[in-house]
Amino acid sequence: MLPNSNLFVPRIWDFCKRSILGWNNASKINALEIDLIEFNKQLAQIEKEIQSLDSQLKKRRQQTSSLENFMRFTDSSEIDWRSAELDCQNLQKQKQQLEASSDHLKQLEAQLESTKEEIAQADQRRTALIGEIRTLENRQRQAQIEQRDCEIKLQSVTASAIEKFVTRMAVKLRQYKMTLEAIAQDESDLQKYLEQELRLRERQQDDSRSALTIRMHNFKNAFPEITVELAITLDFLDEYLQLKTQIEHDDLPRHEERFKRLMTGKVIEAIVGFKGQLEKQEEEIQENIDELNKSLRQVDYTDLTYIELCYEPSHNQEIKNFKEDLKICLGDVAYQSAEDNEQRFHNIKTRLIERFKSQEQRWTLLVTDVRNWLGFSVIERYRSDNIEKEHHTDSSGKSGGQKVKLAYTILASAIAYQFDLNQDTAKNKSFRFVVIDEVFSKSDDNNARYAMELFKNLNVQLLVVTPKDKINVIESYISSLHFVSNTLEGNFSSITSISIEKYRQKRQLTLSKSHD
Repeated sequence: MLPNSNLFVPRIWDFCKRSILGWNNASKINALEIDLIEFNKQLAQIEKEIQSLDSQLKKRRQQTSSLENFMRFTDSSEIDWRSAELDCQNLQKQKQQLEASSDHLKQLEAQLESTKEEIAQADQRRTALIGEIRTLENRQRQAQIEQRDCEIKLQSVTASAIEKFVTRMAVKLRQYKMTLEAIAQDESDLQKYLEQELRLRERQQDDSRSALTIRMHNFKNAFPEITVELAITLDFLDEYLQLKTQIEHDDLPRHEERFKRLMTGKVIEAIVGFKGQLEKQEEEIQENIDELNKSLRQVDYTDLTYIELCYEPSHNQEIKNFKEDLKICLGDVAYQSAEDNEQRFHNIKTRLIERFKSQEQRWTLLVTDVRNWLGFSVIERYRSDNIEKEHHTDSSGKSGGQKVKLAYTILASAIAYQFDLNQDTAKNKSFRFVVIDEVFSKSDDNNARYAMELFKNLNVQLLVVTPKDKINVIESYISSLHFVSNTLEGNFSSITSISIEKYRQKRQLTLSKSHD
């Protein structure tokens, strides 16, 4: 160990901090970091000492303040707390002695308050009892008055009337207690019940009076010859009842016999006529269609086929039921007994008359329009052998041209049916005029010629309104042309008529000039 090592080492350490040996300064950095740590420790120690000195300084300042406050006292009695404590203890003992000596006084005061309360309660009970006595006295006087009134009322009603009332109102009376305390309320409730019953009977009486007046009025209007001396008032009710009795005993059997005659004769005959008229209309429709088919057979629908209208009974269930009801109403004509006729009349009333009155208008129009009794369709047949080619019930699945052609056929048939045209009547001088307004403007020429040929075979009187470019289509089917023109201002129209022969001549002359 070197002599004086404590001094030697720091010199070497200080030398490391100040100098750098070689190219590496790591030793200098380590030395500086160690100094920094040591300085931080010394700084922390100094801060602790400062805090300790601050705390001692605060205590010294507090002591100084206390000494200054103490120096303000000039008399020792001002800080003599022991004497004040002894005085407080003596006063507390005196208080306890006084409280102990006053218990008897408190008991007397409590008894006095209790006695006052009992006196007040007794006064209240006395006042209440006096009030109850007065109330009972008033009730007694009122009861005596009511008793005298009841005795007077009881004397005015006989014992039998009371017995009847009790019997009639037995159920209602059993609902009441019938005690003296509840008798007033029971009487009021029963009086209200009787008043309601009275108002109800009065309303019923008014309703009966109104109903009787209305029936008198209806009866007088229906039979003026036998009620000429009777007025429409209740004063003549007895006369009306006498007339009713007379009708029931004297006139009713005679009218019943007349009714049976009408039932077996007029009514059934009317239903037979009604049924026959409907069936006749159905037959006429079938005959008209057969006649139309004769005309349609003369028109080529295609080069190889023609059109035939067909009909069959309708499949509508309401129409089937109606036709069946007509048969049931007439029944078997072989049975003509009174019971059979009465049954027929009952069927007519329930199955026809009442249904016509109660059913909606749609049903009535449906079953009485004979056109609804038949279903219609179109058959296309080969002309050579009349074999069916196609059956049309509607136009679904057809091309536009086929639909138009089929529509022309049905339209022409409907027109012929409307004018009642057939092979015989068409040649007569009858009104069968038809106007066609530009119906061929968007139609194929072949379909247009088919329609014209169809109208020709049906012998209708035709007026065709069409543009000029369609004249060549209808030329073979018309006898004259009527050209309609207007001025440029559009306020003056004129018609020029020309026969088809002159039209053809002028057209030919115009064509010849154009070629030249």
